Amino acid sequence: MFNNLRTKLTVSYLVLILAVMVLTSFFLLNILEQYYLSHQSETLIRAAKIVGEFSAGHLRTAPDVADISGLAEDFARQIGARVIITDHHRQVIGDSLRVGGLVGTLLDRDEVESALSGTIRQSVQLAQASDQWVMQVAVPVQSEGQIVGTVFISASLAPIYRVLGDIRSFLVLATILAMVLAGFLGAVFVHRITVPIASLTKATEQIARGDLSQRVLIRSRDEIGQLADQFNIMASRLQEMTRQLREFVANSSHELRTPLTSLNILVKSLREYPLEVEEREEFLADIDQELERLTRLVENLLDLTRLDRLAAEDTMHSADVVPIVAGILEMLKKRAEVKGVVLNYTLPKQSAPVFAVPHQIKQVIFNLVDNAVKYTLPGGTVTVSLTQEQEDLLMTVVDTGSGIPPEYREKVFERFYRVDKARSREQGGTGLGLAIVKEIVSRHGGKVWVDATPGGGATFVVSLPLAQQLTQGETTVSKN
Repeated sequence: MFNNLRTKLTVSYLVLILAVMVLTSFFLLNILEQYYLSHQSETLIRAAKIVGEFSAGHLRTAPDVADISGLAEDFARQIGARVIITDHHRQVIGDSLRVGGLVGTLLDRDEVESALSGTIRQSVQLAQASDQWVMQVAVPVQSEGQIVGTVFISASLAPIYRVLGDIRSFLVLATILAMVLAGFLGAVFVHRITVPIASLTKATEQIARGDLSQRVLIRSRDEIGQLADQFNIMASRLQEMTRQLREFVANSSHELRTPLTSLNILVKSLREYPLEVEEREEFLADIDQELERLTRLVENLLDLTRLDRLAAEDTMHSADVVPIVAGILEMLKKRAEVKGVVLNYTLPKQSAPVFAVPHQIKQVIFNLVDNAVKYTLPGGTVTVSLTQEQEDLLMTVVDTGSGIPPEYREKVFERFYRVDKARSREQGGTGLGLAIVKEIVSRHGGKVWVDATPGGGATFVVSLPLAQQLTQGETTVSKN
């Protein structure tokens, strides 16, 4: 029963309300009791002093018991209490209770003893005769600076405790009504809390079973609503990542199958058919080409896998990327010359540092420039420039190749995407180079995009945020 969150919240809510009401009632009753007793004490003391003023003259001379008892009876009737008047020897000379009174006896009470010593004293005790709580007060009676007697008043506290009992009954009723109301409102509030949680639980179970299309519709703006929003975002990302993973596996399988199929055909042909030496060499050259293509594909796939461990294995540090760029461009310059493509670049002697993983920056430069050289016809030009702006470092790669249509410029950074698939395979492309570039640049907090080059070709731009801003002039070195 208590394993249910709704029950736990409802019971906790009721227990909290009950505890608050009980404690409130306890303190309220105690405060009211102290207030009523204090008020009763002050009332009795004032009445006793008034009785003492009226009886002081009688106590200076030979007291008339009848007169003093009559005086006590009159005051007792007004204040609703028993009034007893004693002389300075504690002998009762007046009692408001005519029948069964204490006139002529000694009143042996601690309160009277205190009053004869000049101290007003009051007490609360249970009267055995009436089985009621009573308050007793004794005040001294003074005449000409001397204590000539005392006034002792005893009043029942039954009316006060009756009022306190009525208040207690009212508080019990209020507690019951509060519990009923709290139970109803608590059930409503708990329902509003647990229903969204139940929806989240159900959606989570469905996602765990593989249904990644699950979403929860919770419109509240509280923490549960925020949790639902984050859940939906997580589910969407998980669905998208799963889709990309499936596409990645399918594309990888397709890309791997093509060279493997070619290798299978070539190897079987070498085995099953007698070939001339020139034909055999041609077949071996084709096998070598397919193996190189397969090796590049596997290496690119491994590069993508390694990028997922960037934070764990590779540490970014502040570095000047100019020497890195220059070194890669010098290496690619020879490759461009072999194809008949002119590679020009303009680099500053140094630039403001960026937070980077050097070998990954090398890979970005290599992939972009190698891609530009690959798709530029002999006689064409590839131009690379590195410029520093206020907050970013920009690297631009411009080629005079066939260009990229506007509708394909966003897609070229997708894995295994090729604008011209036949030509890409002919050039040895794997469709992963630009995807690797985008992944690395994104992990470095930068951006990469492609624009059209006036007169044909494409312009790739990489933007990396600076590690710090340096105010210094730039001296430019050109290589043509």
